[in-house]
Amino acid sequence: MTELKIKWEEFIEEINSLKDSGNNLSSSNPRGQDKEESFSNDYNLWREEVIDFFNKSFGENNEYSRDFKYANKNKFKFQSQKNSNQINLRELKQDLRNDIRYIDYNKNILSVSDLITNPSQVDLQLRTNYTSEDILELILEKLYELYDDNTYAVLPILEGNGIKLKKQREEFDYVKLLENKGYVQSNNIGQIADAQLTMNGKLYIEEKRKTIKPNYQLISEDKKTIELKLDELFKKLEELGFGQQIIFDELDELRDLFSTLNKKNWGELLKGKIVDLGLSQVINADMMKLIYEHITNDILRIP
Repeated sequence: MTELKIKWEEFIEEINSLKDSGNNLSSSNPRGQDKEESFSNDYNLWREEVIDFFNKSFGENNEYSRDFKYANKNKFKFQSQKNSNQINLRELKQDLRNDIRYIDYNKNILSVSDLITNPSQVDLQLRTNYTSEDILELILEKLYELYDDNTYAVLPILEGNGIKLKKQREEFDYVKLLENKGYVQSNNIGQIADAQLTMNGKLYIEEKRKTIKPNYQLISEDKKTIELKLDELFKKLEELGFGQQIIFDELDELRDLFSTLNKKNWGELLKGKIVDLGLSQVINADMMKLIYEHITNDILRIP
């Protein structure tokens, strides 16, 4: 996936502003040749603004600016080429609506792409080691976040979350598996593996997100083992770029408390600290899982 060269918050603010400008232009109702020509010019300038912004955000001649630029190339007339006798207001308005849909669709996919929204907190090594089951779960989780009337291409969602498939068209296999389970529906066009979450898929994710009773008995009873796990964890976090002192301070408190609390209370305290760090965006979901599972030998389940 193309790298975002500006902050995600800046991207969202500006792309939403461009979308609003496009919607305002679409709702206008020019009458007469002069106003129709003015509409055509305004549309032309708006498209150029969008292309310039995509280039600013992703670098010159990126996939988004290319696709957007040539979307209406057979019909669209640039300002220097316009011929008032050939202006077709209805076609221009339809092109504009298509452009706005393009912006909205790609903005949605980018919004669930961890490499775009929070690249510094993505452990690519962890993502490389995702099993097929992990990848299926990721697809469902992201489609749940996107849940609407659209059907989304699966490959850019995977790439935007650091998943590199090892086989050509492997994304089709994942969609087919999820479709067979009734969790997604696909257009099955053949060129793109796309999917939309079904109600069964939505219910599956919601059920999965419910709190499941953790197995605190898997936590070691040996304090030295716990301390060794914490030391190993701190070293791993530093290697991955998560060496913030706040993480170490929060987790280091657990050393002394291990001898004074039972497994259940200690495990609940650990989970609470991890969740708080996640909510504060100090660590991401991958790191939350890594920390909890490394120390407890159990799977982290967050509602």
